[in-house]
Amino acid sequence: MARPRPDTFLTVPLRLSTFLVFYLFFALVYIPKSSSLIVYDHRSLVNIGDKVAHLILDTFKPDPSWPPEILRGAENNKGRAAHPRRGTKKRRGKRTGIRNRLRQQAHRASLPSILLANIQSMENKLDDLRARVTFQCDMRDYNILCFTETWLTPTVSDQAVTVLDSFFVLRTDRTAESNKTKGGGVCFMVNRKSCDARSISALCSGCLPHLEFLSIKCRPFCLPRKFTSVIATVVYIPAQADTGMALSELHDELSSLQNKDPGAALIVAGDFNKANLRQVIPNFYQHVSCPLRGDRILDHCYTPYKQGYKAVSHPAFGKSDHNAIFLIPQYKQNIWREEVTKREVKRWTAQSEATLQDALNDVDWDMFRACAVNINEFTEVAVCFVNMLAEEIIPTARVTTFPNQKPWMDRSSRTAVNARTPTYNAGLATGDMSTYKAASYGVRHAVRDAKRLYRELYSKPRDKGLVRTGLI
Repeated sequence: MARPRPDTFLTVPLRLSTFLVFYLFFALVYIPKSSSLIVYDHRSLVNIGDKVAHLILDTFKPDPSWPPEILRGAENNKGRAAHPRRGTKKRRGKRTGIRNRLRQQAHRASLPSILLANIQSMENKLDDLRARVTFQCDMRDYNILCFTETWLTPTVSDQAVTVLDSFFVLRTDRTAESNKTKGGGVCFMVNRKSCDARSISALCSGCLPHLEFLSIKCRPFCLPRKFTSVIATVVYIPAQADTGMALSELHDELSSLQNKDPGAALIVAGDFNKANLRQVIPNFYQHVSCPLRGDRILDHCYTPYKQGYKAVSHPAFGKSDHNAIFLIPQYKQNIWREEVTKREVKRWTAQSEATLQDALNDVDWDMFRACAVNINEFTEVAVCFVNMLAEEIIPTARVTTFPNQKPWMDRSSRTAVNARTPTYNAGLATGDMSTYKAASYGVRHAVRDAKRLYRELYSKPRDKGLVRTGLI
C-alpha cells in the first residue's frame, strides 16, 4: 500500500481548523442565548457572510502552498469586499456593433453583405477560398462575393470554380476583343441562402481594353420595402487604361440600369485603380477607407446611401498583393432613422362642402365691400373670412405619416390593403381563395390609380402650389 503524501496530513487539519473557527465564531456571536427562533432575510445573511469572510481572511492569511481551490476562494472573497452582493464584476447582456448584428441576422440585413477582392487568378486560389468558406462562419454567411482579375477563360467551366455548391456563379471572362493575354475577368458568387436561383439574372456585361464590368439583378429573401431589388455591378479598370473613357461608358451603363428600375438598390464595387466614379456620378458615396496595398486604396465600393457600408480589411487570398475587403451593411431604413409625424388635415366630404356652400351664400358681401378702401383690402378680408368659415365647418382629422410611406399612398389604396387581410383569413378557414384573389386584384388597381393620380397632379409645376394648399 502506497504511503500518503506528507502535505495531505497538513491540508486536512487546516480545513478542519478553518471550519471549527467559523462554526465557533458563528455560534458565539450570532446564535442568541434565548430559545426563540430568529428569521433572517436574504440581505442579512449576505452581510453576515461578508463579515465572517473578512474575519477569517484577516485571521488566516492565504499561504501560496495551499491547494488552488482554497486560493481561488480567497481571491473571490477579496473581490467581494468591493461588491458585497455581486462578488466579482460580471458583464451582462450581449455584444453590440454592426458586425455582431450581422452575425445574428446574416441573411436579413438591409443591404447584402459583400466580400470584395482582387484575387489575381482564381484557379490557384480555390483551395484557400473553399477553406475560408468552410471554416469561417463570417465568410460562409456572406451574401455576395465580388472578384476581379479572375484570369478565367471560357474553357473553364462554372463547376470548376464553384465553392462547395453553396454559391451561384456569374462571371465575365476576358475575351479576344479586349486584346488581353494576361489578367482581367470579373466574377460574382451569390449565396444560395440569401437568394433563389429564379431571382438572379445577369443584366449586362462587357470586356473592353479599358473597362470590364458585370451587372446582375437579384431579389433577396429579406429586403426592405423601399427596394424592389438589388442591382450589383463589379468593375475592373486596369492601371494603364483611359480612365475618362472607362468612367464615361460606366456612367452610361449605370444610368440606363437606374432608369429601368429606379426602385432598386444600386451597388458598384471593384478595382478602380486611379479612377474615381464620383467624377461622373457625384451623388454616390465611396465606402472603402482602409488601405489595400501599402497606403493606397485601389478597390472602391459606391452606393447612393451615405451610411451604406463599413469596410473592414481582411487577409489577401494566396500571394495576391490586394487585401480583401469585407463590406458590412450599416444602412438603416427610414422607419428607423426618422420619427413618425402626426399632423391635422381637413376632411373635405360632400356634406361639409355643402354646409360651407350654404354658409357662403348667406354672407352679406356688400358689408365687406363697403368697409374696404380698395380691391386689395377687400380681397384680403374676404379670403380671411372664407378661411375662418372653413376652419369652423370642415372637420379635422389627425393623420400619422410614417417615414417609409410612399407619397402616392391615399385613402383608397390603404382601404384596399386593409380589406385584403380579412379575405385571406377567411380563405384559409374555408379553403376558397377566390375572394382573396379578387381583393388582391383590387389592391393592384387601387395602387395603379393612386400612382397615376399623383403623377397627374405633380406633373405640371403650376399645379404644385394648388395641391399643397388643398385647393384641388
